[in-house]
Amino acid sequence: MKRIAIVGVGNRLMGDDGFGSYMAEALYGNVKGCDVIDLGAAGASAMEVLKDYDIIILIDAVAMDKDFDISRMDINIDSDEVTSTVLDFEYSGSHGVGIQSILTTLKIMGYVPEVYLVGCKPYVLDVKLGLSEQLRRKLDQIVLSLADFLKKNFGIKVTVDDTIKKLYGVVNNN
Repeated sequence: MKRIAIVGVGNRLMGDDGFGSYMAEALYGNVKGCDVIDLGAAGASAMEVLKDYDIIILIDAVAMDKDFDISRMDINIDSDEVTSTVLDFEYSGSHGVGIQSILTTLKIMGYVPEVYLVGCKPYVLDVKLGLSEQLRRKLDQIVLSLADFLKKNFGIKVTVDDTIKKLYGVVNNN
């Protein structure tokens, strides 16, 4: 049986960048059939956690035109990507390394999970606790879309109402 992880990524101190972290906390205990992990802004230490999974579903704030999207990520290992990853480790230190560099490094090391990105367009990326009003208005639809994707593609069941309630509680407490 394939090991599946839903992984929230993001810094809660930077407004909408914390989206993935908030989502992971809300999903924890409300998902059956996989692990839920809140990596926050974990950096290189995330490699040790992620290497054990066959399928990784990342939840993150991503600069994009759409408000929300779910897509499969292809991790390419070409000279430009390796150079970018080395520079990311060199200049960011182990704690500031981005998720793309972590996934590239895992692939270089021989770990090749299927990776899906649940991306959400951020509106506020400044020092701020909580999510912007623009993003908050989309949370119900994001949870519903994610639950539908997980059920259709992996047979993972999400308790939607409890997740939405918990998500608003988590976001409002910040």
